Amino acid sequence: MTRRRKRAGRGRKLFALLVAGLLIAGIWYLSTQRKRAWPSLQTAQVPAGAEPARRVTAGKIDATNEGRLIRIEGSLRVTQGARDRELGISVDALGLVREVQMRQWREACAKDACTYALAWSAQPVDSDAFREPQGHVNPQRFPFASARYLASEVRLGAFSVEPVARLADAAPGPHAVELKDLPANLAVSFRAEDGVLYTGDPAHPAAGDLRVSYAIIAPGPRTLTGVQRGDRLVMQP
Repeated sequence: MTRRRKRAGRGRKLFALLVAGLLIAGIWYLSTQRKRAWPSLQTAQVPAGAEPARRVTAGKIDATNEGRLIRIEGSLRVTQGARDRELGISVDALGLVREVQMRQWREACAKDACTYALAWSAQPVDSDAFREPQGHVNPQRFPFASARYLASEVRLGAFSVEPVARLADAAPGPHAVELKDLPANLAVSFRAEDGVLYTGDPAHPAAGDLRVSYAIIAPGPRTLTGVQRGDRLVMQP
């Protein structure tokens, strides 16, 4: 009986040592795998081949920066401005914004009574849906719509910057126009009042009259980042 107990005791000790050894080996293996995985996780967070933008002088093109991400600063210069080809308005600006409004009838109803008044609107008002359309007819469409035009070429120092749309992200400011800014054949169709164009009498506009105003996005100091392609700075999305 004593020998059996001793053998059983030794068996338990060996079993415990075996289990402990397996646990230690497992912990070591997991720790090793984790260390191997960490570098790959860190590498995945940084795009392959990425490098910070190199700050360069805007007034000179360095061919060694070809294809590199660069950063330049200076004052934008418009070399081919924005143009409204429909009305012939041109400006040396990053963008030209044309807003077109029409004098139209509007309906306001309360229970069985409706009133009608003229107001400026940037969108057509459907007078066919009025309760009393007779005498309150609006044109179904505008002869030309509001629009936005961009400069054809903008430079910063020695670089041509593109796309221009990325530059024209600032809020536009009012831009006054006069009849002399229009081609002669169009000037006879408008009147100018406080820098705004009207097709009728500005003081007494009638239904169907147009009001056309402009705003511009002016160039100015900028710090830009993009890829150098020859003499172009191509800004990335």
